[in-house]
Amino acid sequence: MKTKIILSLLAGSLLFSTTSCDLDSKVYSSFAETNFPQTEEDARSMITGLYAYFKCNSGGVNDDSNGVWALPLYSPGYGGWLGISEMTTDEVYNREHQEVQFNWGSAFDTYSTYTLSRNITRATYILQVINNLTDIPEEVKKELIAEVKCLRGWLMFCFYDLYGPIPVVLDPAELDGEIKYKPRPSKEEYFNYMIKDLTEALPDLYDKTNNTSNWGRVNKGLATMLLMKLYMNDHQYDKALPYAESLTQMGYRLLDNYNDIFSEEQNEEVIWAVPSGEQMANEWFFYVIPPDCSEVCGMEVTPYWGVTVMPWDFYDSYTEGDKRKEGLSDHYTGPDGTFYSRDGNPGAVLSYGAIIVKYFIPKEEASKGDVPFVAFRYADVLLSLAEIENELNGPTNKALDYLKQITDRAGVTHSIPTDIQSSKEKFKEFLLAERGRELYFEGWRRQDMIRFDKYIEYGLSKGFPAKDHMVLFPIPPQVIIESGGIVEQNPGY
Repeated sequence: MKTKIILSLLAGSLLFSTTSCDLDSKVYSSFAETNFPQTEEDARSMITGLYAYFKCNSGGVNDDSNGVWALPLYSPGYGGWLGISEMTTDEVYNREHQEVQFNWGSAFDTYSTYTLSRNITRATYILQVINNLTDIPEEVKKELIAEVKCLRGWLMFCFYDLYGPIPVVLDPAELDGEIKYKPRPSKEEYFNYMIKDLTEALPDLYDKTNNTSNWGRVNKGLATMLLMKLYMNDHQYDKALPYAESLTQMGYRLLDNYNDIFSEEQNEEVIWAVPSGEQMANEWFFYVIPPDCSEVCGMEVTPYWGVTVMPWDFYDSYTEGDKRKEGLSDHYTGPDGTFYSRDGNPGAVLSYGAIIVKYFIPKEEASKGDVPFVAFRYADVLLSLAEIENELNGPTNKALDYLKQITDRAGVTHSIPTDIQSSKEKFKEFLLAERGRELYFEGWRRQDMIRFDKYIEYGLSKGFPAKDHMVLFPIPPQVIIESGGIVEQNPGY
């Protein structure tokens, strides 16, 4: 489990520091270009540093140049792309932060997440460095450039999802001298930037990295899924289709047992997972296991500060016997033997929702944070193919067959409505619910609800003060102020 990328990630993240145009006014480097980097090893160290921002903990990126603890994108806590996305949806509830129930406004401060966007500029610098290296083979250079472009496109994807287009530095010529604040690009410009990076990277990326020394690095499957999702979220389903279909030819497959996905590292369903280990602790269990819990879902666990649960109405959408429910629980036992249950003795936690375990990892490994977070997997590809087929051709048998591969494994095909093929909307209604049940707390729920035009509707149905413009979060006030208004706020805030 301790792969090369895990072992070098922490050190690599400290090798280079560059500020982004939307946060600071200058570029800083810890090394003179005359002496660093000069070798392929130097370049790989810089690239490895970029992976630090996709970690799963809650403050392991100490960004002193901006005076904040930057929350990694896959932090399951209050912050990061994953946390912010999930906690504003119907499938995850955070007991400590009620503002995520559409109670946010223009003062909503997500700066500790937004500050990571400076690494888009960092990636541009690294690309310039690699292009200037003369003593490495051309094939190696192409491989390194592809890796950086994929990481840059992925970073842009995450911030576009949260905020819409943000200022970015993609031209190395803009790195020389002082970088001024730039206006935000148009949606079309920014979208095309992402497409360009990912499509240019695709041919030279690693193939499947499962069970190889490159496990944890970006690969063709990850880049292809990002392209598929970009086009789907933009409702360009015809352009998403070739990418979705190509993923079926990359050697990935559904595992027979749903729970094995989250207990067997580098299995054949996982396209990419956040690496974990003692130096890269995944704090998943810290956020989902309550302080009065020592046994749940048939596992012994360490009590933590868990404040995140699955709301009961979402939990109740699972059909009895759904195998995916085995990683969720309406009861648990405390260290003193107290039995807590939804109906009998909910305590301070179960009154809000079910315990989310999902990862069947032994206690000693979970305590060390040795939990590889599954971020991209093949089940999502099949559900996406069902959606694309339905959007392009209606609720065909082909669309239903894709869907049934997922429900068959979960043992709930009988729950598919008999009239699901009566209309495109009927099919979409069940598909959206099924995507949630299959992919819960993997980061995609907010995107899915927005794409299906259900996000604001959900907020209103719960009595939250949801408004149409809240499909995007506000640009952090600090950025607006420091730019002197050059970086404009999102409409509605």
